[in-house]
Amino acid sequence: MNGQTKKNNESLPTKTVLGSTVSEYRERCIQCHRCMDACPVTRDLFSIDDLNKASVDDYEIPSTIKTFAFSCTQCGRCVPVCPVGIRRDHMMRYIKYKLRDHKPWGYTRYLFIKGPNKTGINGIAQKLYIAVKKITTRDLADLMETTPTKKPEVLFYPGCYIYSTVTMRLTLRLLKHLGRPYAVLGGVTACCGAPHLLQGELDQADHCRELLYQKIKASDPKIIITSCAECFEIIEHIKTRYNEEFEVLSVTEYLLRYQQRFPVKKIRGKIVVHDSCRFHRQTPQAEAAYETSDIFGEPVHPPLSQTPSCCYQWNHGNDPKNAARRANYLATVKTAAPTLACTCITCYEELKKIPTDVEIIDILQLFEDALDATRSTEKKR
Repeated sequence: MNGQTKKNNESLPTKTVLGSTVSEYRERCIQCHRCMDACPVTRDLFSIDDLNKASVDDYEIPSTIKTFAFSCTQCGRCVPVCPVGIRRDHMMRYIKYKLRDHKPWGYTRYLFIKGPNKTGINGIAQKLYIAVKKITTRDLADLMETTPTKKPEVLFYPGCYIYSTVTMRLTLRLLKHLGRPYAVLGGVTACCGAPHLLQGELDQADHCRELLYQKIKASDPKIIITSCAECFEIIEHIKTRYNEEFEVLSVTEYLLRYQQRFPVKKIRGKIVVHDSCRFHRQTPQAEAAYETSDIFGEPVHPPLSQTPSCCYQWNHGNDPKNAARRANYLATVKTAAPTLACTCITCYEELKKIPTDVEIIDILQLFEDALDATRSTEKKR
């Protein structure tokens, strides 16, 4: 694809670009089945040819592939194994777009209040949700559903996870410790659109992304930081699409730039860093997490296993085998280390729900614990 074609594509709706790309993928596919072999949720009830046909616009999708589509988390494990460079996860996204009016309730519920310009019962529910959260979480209320009025050097974008109080308070404390100015942009009305994109609600995703870009443009930051891998991915897309110059970092990457402000203290033993779908081991964000675990503990890898490390959030509980897969994964982690550190808040919140002997933490907690341990030592003196 030449530069001009790429530029023209970036101005088109996602559904148009994705439809064209998927058509090209179908022509390129050699039906080697490697993508399906790598898939953590495949049911082996259909062929690659059947799956390719399901992505054709006027092709009626069989029930087996409908079931598979809503179990798919678009984790991307099918991508690196493809010998001809097909994004099978994007093909699944397009199939979900075709099925957008037939989503299971778990999918519909997840988007109920996420996004700007909600109307009708969705709008009422969104306003009630925000009002209740502001009352019950007073220390964060001033940051909810706001857009910075000043132009900060650093923009902290929690998006919808501004309501995830544990990680929010943790991040704010660490940023305060750095003593550097920043602004916050977050809330369900400032959703990045990733949840919509992963459900095949492509028009809604485009709308969310466009409004988020306008808010970012008004803030004009030099650096944007987030702890959500999905938010990170969308902001990176915004940067490319609109030819912006701001830098996108995970919160962990940002904190490591000021590593000298934190004590170097081994506060943990062995730590497994969760290999998330989007902050996977080959990304700078995962490398930052491993560096952090090495500063404050001893990073280790779990034994080689067929057990995938996906948190399975993005099929919204549609696959009944999710629980067993998570339990098997955590059992594998337990053989390697007592602590599992998550680089992405989506993974952290999903895995925290599971009864386990493994200590599951946000990677940022290592910074906080080091501060607490140092202050405790100073008090004793």
